[in-house]
Amino acid sequence: MDFVAATFVDAPVSQDLTKTITATAALTTGQVLFAEIATVASAGGNEPEDDCHDEGCEDEECGGCAEVEEDEEDEKIELDEEDLEQVSQYVKDNFDALMEACDPLEALSMVDVRKNLFKCFHLIDADAAALAPFQSMDVIAGDAAACLEAAKALREAHAGVIPAALNDDQVAQLIGVLTKYSIPLEDIGGSGLFLYVSKLKHSCMPNASFNEVGDAIWVTATEPIAAGQEITVDFFNTHYMCVAERQEVLAQEGQVCACAVCTGAAADKTRAFKCKVAGCAGIVHPTKDVFACATCGNVWDDAAIGAVEMEETTLMTDFDVDNFAQLVKAIEDSLLHPYHHIFYHAMEAVTEVSGVEIDMTEDETLSLLYRMVDAINYVVPYPHSEKVSLYNSIAQSEIGNGNIPKANQAYTAAYDVCMNVFGDACKETIMFKGLKDNTPTTVEEMAAAYGYDIIDEEDEE
Repeated sequence: MDFVAATFVDAPVSQDLTKTITATAALTTGQVLFAEIATVASAGGNEPEDDCHDEGCEDEECGGCAEVEEDEEDEKIELDEEDLEQVSQYVKDNFDALMEACDPLEALSMVDVRKNLFKCFHLIDADAAALAPFQSMDVIAGDAAACLEAAKALREAHAGVIPAALNDDQVAQLIGVLTKYSIPLEDIGGSGLFLYVSKLKHSCMPNASFNEVGDAIWVTATEPIAAGQEITVDFFNTHYMCVAERQEVLAQEGQVCACAVCTGAAADKTRAFKCKVAGCAGIVHPTKDVFACATCGNVWDDAAIGAVEMEETTLMTDFDVDNFAQLVKAIEDSLLHPYHHIFYHAMEAVTEVSGVEIDMTEDETLSLLYRMVDAINYVVPYPHSEKVSLYNSIAQSEIGNGNIPKANQAYTAAYDVCMNVFGDACKETIMFKGLKDNTPTTVEEMAAAYGYDIIDEEDEE
C-alpha cells in the first residue's frame, strides 16, 4: 500500500462476520473504508487472455501456439524468496514432486492455489487455530468432490505436507475456500486469500469498489452509503456482461446477485437495440422478457424480439472485420445499438495493445475510444476503473494529435473517476491530478510525466 488506510476492525463497518457487512456511519463517495493484507498470496495464477490464443487452434504456423509452447517449455515452477519464508521445510525439500502430484488434480490445477495451500498448512502447523475464521466459510457444492479427491491424493503422495491437525475433509474444505474466495492480484500475477474482503456481498451494481496493489486490497465507497446499508462490490467484473452471462458466471462461483438487473426489476442495458418507431432515436432494452424503448416506451412483439436475438446469435458466432470501415458499417447496419455488449467488446478487442489487429489509423482508434466512453457511461452509470483506462488512452492520443484542451478534458475525467473509485490518496489519483493540472503538450513531456523512456525507432532496429 502506498498510503495509510484503516484496518477492517477500525473501519466504520459492522464487525459480525456471520452477517452481511454494513456501514455503521454515513459514508461518502471516494471514502476509503479499510485495507487488508492477504492471509496468504502467491504468484502463478494468471493465464493468457482468451483472445490472445485459441486452445483449439490447429494452425501449424500460429505464433500464439509457438509462444505458448515456448513459455511452457522454458518456465519452471519454483518457489520465490517470499514463498520460501512461508512454507514448511517439507515443501522446500519436495516442491518439484509436490507440483507433479498436483498436476492431474482438477482442484489444484492452478499454481497459485497450490502455493497458497502449502502456506496455509504452514500457518496451521504454527497455530492450529490460525485459519479458524475460514473453516466456517461455505464452498462451491460442485467443487466438493474434486476438492476431496485432491485432499486424499495429496495425503497419499505426500502425507508429510499436511498438518497433523487436519483430516481429509478439512483439507478438502480448505482447498474449496481457496478455490472460491481467492482474489486475483494483478501486481503479483497470482491470487490471495482475504478474510474481510471475502465477507463483502457481491452485486453487479455495487456501492463500493475493491482495488489491489501487491498483496493488499483496499475498499472504497463509490457512492454515498447510509448507516445500516450493505457494502457491496463487484467481484467478477460483471459491469458489461449481459444477464445470461452474469448468471452463468455467478452460478460457477456459487454466488447469487440481488441487484435490480439480475432480479429483473431493471433493464439489462448491455443488450441495447435500435428503436423501430419512426423518428425515435431511443434504445430498446429487455427487462426480463419485455423489450421496451427507454425513450418512447414502445414494446416489441415476438417477431421483433426474434429478429434481434437471431442477429445477436449470428454476431456472437461470426463477427469478423478486417478494418475500421467494416466495423463501423457493421454497427450502423445492425439492429443492435452501438452500446450493445457485442459491439463494445469488439471495439475493446481492436483498441487494446494486445488485442485483435485490424487495419486502422490512430485517429480511427481514437474515434472508437470516444464511442466506448459514450457506451460505458450509459451502460455503467456508476464510477468504474475501466473508465480511467479509457480516458487515459484518449488523453494520450489527443496529446499525440496536438489537441491539448481535449487531452486535459480526458485527464480531468480520469481524475474525477479516480477520486470516486480509488480515493484521494491513491497514487493513480495523485498522478491524474498532476496530469490534469499540468497537461503535457508533447509526446516527450507525456512520456516524462509517466516515467517512460522514448525509444528511437532507428535505435530499436
